[in-house]
Amino acid sequence: MKTAFLDSGIGGLTIVAKTFESKGGEFLYYSDSDYMPYGALTANVLTSHLKKVTEKLIKEGAGVIVLACNTATAVCIDELRKEFKDIIFVGTEPAVKPALCFEGDVLVLATPLTLMQKRFVRLLQSDQGKAFYTPDCARLAYLIERDFPCLKEAERMLNLILAPYLDRNIGSVVIGCTHYSYLEDYIRRRYKFNVVSGAGGVVRQLLKVAPKDCFSDERLLKVHSGDQSIQKVLEERARLVCGVDVTSF
Repeated sequence: MKTAFLDSGIGGLTIVAKTFESKGGEFLYYSDSDYMPYGALTANVLTSHLKKVTEKLIKEGAGVIVLACNTATAVCIDELRKEFKDIIFVGTEPAVKPALCFEGDVLVLATPLTLMQKRFVRLLQSDQGKAFYTPDCARLAYLIERDFPCLKEAERMLNLILAPYLDRNIGSVVIGCTHYSYLEDYIRRRYKFNVVSGAGGVVRQLLKVAPKDCFSDERLLKVHSGDQSIQKVLEERARLVCGVDVTSF
C-alpha cells in the first residue's frame, strides 16, 4: 500500500519533507498545478475535481491519501471519506489550538475558501477570550508557486497583508495554507511573532493511522504535475524541498 500526498502545487511538499524526517518510504505526490490555487475554486467544483484525483491516486496504488492542503481538507475531506470508504484520508487544518498557548491575539493566514468553511469556524470559536484576525491572503499562494524558491514578491505581499495588524496585540501567527509554510522563517525573523503550523500534527496523525507497510527504509518520492509542461520544474522543486530521490509517475 502506498501513501499519496496531494495539493494544488508545491505547498504540500512541506508536509512530505516533514514525513521523511520521521519515516522513509516510496511516497506519491500529486501537484494539481492546473487547478492551482484551490482557494479560488467553489466548494462544489473542488469536491468534484478531487474525487477524480482520488481515483487516479487509487489506480497508482494509494491506500492512504494525505490532503496536504488546508482548503482541500476544510471543503472536501468529509465527502471524500463518504465516497471512498476503503481509503484512509489524513487532513491538514490550521493549528489554531496550539496558537492559543501564547499570550495575545491570533492572526490566521488562510485562503478565503478555508475561512468560509464550518470546520474552520469551529476552530475560531474554541477560545472566546482572544481576537482572531483573518486578513485577505488571496494572491499569496500564487506568488509563492510562481516564483519559488525566490520569494521576494511573496514577502512584499505578506508585508502589506500584515501591516494593518502590527499595532495590535498579536501573540501568534497561524499558517493556514501549506504554501505559506515557505514564509514561516521570514515571519519569525522580521516580525518576531510566534508562528505555528499544522505540519507536525499531520505527520503524527499519518504515522498513527497508516499501515506499517506504507513505510520502509527507501527514500523515494514519485511526483506528478497536473500541468505536464512543468513536470520537470516540479521534480526539481521536490528535490530541493524534500532532499530525497525524485522521479515521476
